[in-house]
Amino acid sequence: MASIRRPRSKNPPKRDETAPGERTSLLSEKFVENGLEETGRNASEEETRHGLDTVNVPDPLDPIFLKAQRYVHRYFEEREERPQKGLIRISGERYLLIRAASMSKEFFELVLSLYRDRSEGEARRVASGFLYDMAHSIGKADARSFHSRMGVTEPIEKFTAGPIHFAYTGWAIVTVLPESNPTPDEHFFLIYDHPFSFEANTWLQRGETTDFPVCIMNAGYSSGWCEESFGIPLVSVEIECQARGDEHCRFIMAPPAKIEEYISKYSTRAQPASDSSKGIAVPEFFQRKRLEDELRRHRDHLQKLVEERTERLTRINEQLQNEITERLQVERALQESETLLRAIFDQTFQFVAILKLDGTAIKINKTALNFVKAGEKDITGIHFWETPFWRDSPEGQYRLRQAVDMAAKGRLVRFETTHTAPDGRVMNVDFSLKPVRDASGKIVLLIAEGRDITDIRLAMEDLRRREAELKIQSRHLEEANVALKVLLKQMEEKKREDQENILANVNQLVLPYIQRLKGTLLNKDQSLLLQMLETNLAHITSPLVSRLSSSFLNLTPMEIRIAHLIKEGLMNKEIADLLGSSLNTISSHRYKIRTKLGLKKKGINLRSYLLSLEE
Repeated sequence: MASIRRPRSKNPPKRDETAPGERTSLLSEKFVENGLEETGRNASEEETRHGLDTVNVPDPLDPIFLKAQRYVHRYFEEREERPQKGLIRISGERYLLIRAASMSKEFFELVLSLYRDRSEGEARRVASGFLYDMAHSIGKADARSFHSRMGVTEPIEKFTAGPIHFAYTGWAIVTVLPESNPTPDEHFFLIYDHPFSFEANTWLQRGETTDFPVCIMNAGYSSGWCEESFGIPLVSVEIECQARGDEHCRFIMAPPAKIEEYISKYSTRAQPASDSSKGIAVPEFFQRKRLEDELRRHRDHLQKLVEERTERLTRINEQLQNEITERLQVERALQESETLLRAIFDQTFQFVAILKLDGTAIKINKTALNFVKAGEKDITGIHFWETPFWRDSPEGQYRLRQAVDMAAKGRLVRFETTHTAPDGRVMNVDFSLKPVRDASGKIVLLIAEGRDITDIRLAMEDLRRREAELKIQSRHLEEANVALKVLLKQMEEKKREDQENILANVNQLVLPYIQRLKGTLLNKDQSLLLQMLETNLAHITSPLVSRLSSSFLNLTPMEIRIAHLIKEGLMNKEIADLLGSSLNTISSHRYKIRTKLGLKKKGINLRSYLLSLEE
């Protein structure tokens, strides 16, 4: 197709309406440098100055937009029109031709007629919202499709193709003002004009003017294209409109959070003499979108809460059913055991009372009531220390009040006391007061218990008396035992002395004579009788010498006999005569005895040592 050729405007919008130096260019130097680098500087200066005819931009941006104009022109050059099939195709994409007036003035008039029962402002908001939202979506979709088909990836190239594509599709020509700062961040700002806007032109061709900006779709489409190019949310607002009588159709584009700041700044500077800001409204697209997102989040959250609540209620219902079943079982068990519990409470031998935390009696068992011969109504409702159990003991009452205070604070209190029955019988009681806690650990009641320990006390007193008697008897037995030990020792010593005397007598008075008889001439019968006599004497005296020989296990029998005679005080010659041995033999045995007993070369008397062994 032949390209759409629109001569550069001979009277472009004034760019220096303010005082010199007041309006400073905000065009990013980095943007310009990157754009120029992208062009590869392929175009000559003359071609750059006179070849760009689809968009008006500051001179430094001409090379960037000229490159974009080339491939946008190639895109629209491939055009096919086949009315027989109702087909218009550009670069393989199907397009529609829509009458400009149907999407501007006539659309507004249709909405106003539909909303006749409401205010004109309401109808205008509905129409503007619909047109802006639709154009914004179309701008995003066209940008996405064009970028993909043409292989455009850089944000700068994506952006620069937008105004040129805008011109080729008949929306308007675009003039970018120097104050613009098209950077892909929160500082994005674009101020631009749409000369010959199809929306404003429609109203002017009909010879009508408005009191509000009408280029709604222009603003929506351009913000959609730029938003898709830079990947950030953007909104565009027309601050001046030729259909309203302004000199330009001028727009501001910025992130939603900053748009009102720029409107306040640039709408008043552009037309300081008039209230041009009147009727300027930020499109509701983003607000409505945020509200929809918020509503969706709330709906999702609500649905999640409902699901969680339903699940929780289901679990709670199951728990309640289980608890009801368990409670019924417990109630049945309680009903079955109530009689048993009452019997245990009333028939126990202990005194039991249930008290409030201030000591007021709530319930008392029959065992305690019977002891004081009182009814439950006489006890309940009053402080426990004022009951018949404690009335006769001021000291006990004071002690009980202290115990109640301590138990109410969580302590177990226990002490012994006495209670007097109406018949004068005194009972020793082991009394305790303990706190009762609920499921949360809070102390709610006090349990008072009294155990009759009178018999135990009597038994303990009897036991102490018996222990005293046993101690006396024990002392007597110990004294008798000492006397017995002394007597036994004396008897043992007497026995030992007797044995030694017998043995000494045999050795001194009998054996020497037997030895002498053996040396005489005896006939056979006499020798036999003498031998039997000597053997029998040895049997008789052997138990007597065993005690002595146990001290001399390494001595020979002859050495033991000689050691015994030495201990008895006999000299070597007397021993030799007694045993019928030579004096040298006895001296030799005596030397061996001293050696074996470890007395060799020690100035220790052998007889004294032998006597010490018997002690």
